[in-house]
Amino acid sequence: MLTAVREEIGDGMMLGVRFNAYEEAPGGYNAADGVEIAQYLESTGLVDFLHVVVGSTWGDPSYIQPQYYAPAQWSALAGDIRRSVRIPVVYTSRVTSVDVAERVLADGHADVVGMARALIAEGEMLTKARENRLDEIRPCIGGNDCISRRYVEGLPFGCAVNPHAGQEVDGPWARAARPRRVLVVGGGPAGMELAALAAESGHTVSLWEADGELGGQLRIAAEAPSYDQYRRYLDWQARRLERAGVEIRFGIRADADAVLAAGADVVAVATGVTPHRPPIDGVDGANVHDIRAVLRGAAVGRRVVVVAQDDHLPPLSVADYLSERGHEVMLVYATPGPAQLLGRYIVGGILARLYSRDVRLRFLEEVTGISDGAVRVANVYSRRTEEIAGVDSVVLACGGDADDALYQALRSRHPEVHALGDAFAPRRLVAATRQAYALAKELQK
Repeated sequence: MLTAVREEIGDGMMLGVRFNAYEEAPGGYNAADGVEIAQYLESTGLVDFLHVVVGSTWGDPSYIQPQYYAPAQWSALAGDIRRSVRIPVVYTSRVTSVDVAERVLADGHADVVGMARALIAEGEMLTKARENRLDEIRPCIGGNDCISRRYVEGLPFGCAVNPHAGQEVDGPWARAARPRRVLVVGGGPAGMELAALAAESGHTVSLWEADGELGGQLRIAAEAPSYDQYRRYLDWQARRLERAGVEIRFGIRADADAVLAAGADVVAVATGVTPHRPPIDGVDGANVHDIRAVLRGAAVGRRVVVVAQDDHLPPLSVADYLSERGHEVMLVYATPGPAQLLGRYIVGGILARLYSRDVRLRFLEEVTGISDGAVRVANVYSRRTEEIAGVDSVVLACGGDADDALYQALRSRHPEVHALGDAFAPRRLVAATRQAYALAKELQK
């Protein structure tokens, strides 16, 4: 095949081979075999460079690694290959930032690094790095929504942290035709993104947050293992708001009268959600905890059942959090498998972590009752019941209900009020930032 490709492209075009440093699948080749493959490819005289990656479609890791792996975790394997050949070596796998890229090169692990998702998150990364504006580089969180939206949900491309990505054809972010006073109530991901975009359009923006810090539920989620980049993203957003001149007021639990008294031309209500409590017998017991309380440090017993009524990461992430701390964890899903909206390039990473700690998963069962020391489940088809004994605590990973009371109170009293983010509909980060972008575009008119 290499001969046929070289004959087709001639000597005027470079030819490279991308391959795994090792295969993590049972029976796959190991790292020493990877070096041998590299040496053979060089020996053909047909290849100009080698591109080293790690992973498979469904594996641990996948070849598009999510947040569960360290930055450049396998670059040393590329370095072993580089030392065994004379042609250039490219390394791509979790090169998440300029600092990581420089470290891979300085350690001699590659001649060139490949970055894809990090450049989607921050298209001006190299410019900002050259100008020593590293704190302005928007971090990639590694959640893989940029990939999974297309093949899992059939939705248009979108980056969770950069709603400008995919919109480059529209040109630079525009200034508002009529600069106005904008009040954003709620400093979660949607509120922060709208406040920044509106200020960058030339509006005068105030942001009210009930708590003492920004971030909303994403700040809570950042307590789960491997969510470090989420915290960095929120810190980046806070710096962005400061640069944009957004007035931020903490400790304000706004009501309609206070909002109206502020005199803003536009109000965006991004007040998030309230925890959803499913109608389960015993759900209000002292041994039942919401996922948010657990991630904030609420004490739970050793043996924990997680009621998983969420189609994405939260149930798995709280199981990761608890099992890492030594708890015995069981997840109960009513679906045939876990996290239906997690794509194949991310699900292997989290499941590998959970199975390595003996976290148990039960499927096609609904939790129908909770008592002191036990949980009752029913098969979703046969309705046959079973009692799971020896349960100390139950954690509800059941999503949330839109907290839109302020929006409902304002909609008939203010000429332009919008519900935003989870207050509009509880969803993921990518939906919150894209909705904020869409509203900010409307406010430019």
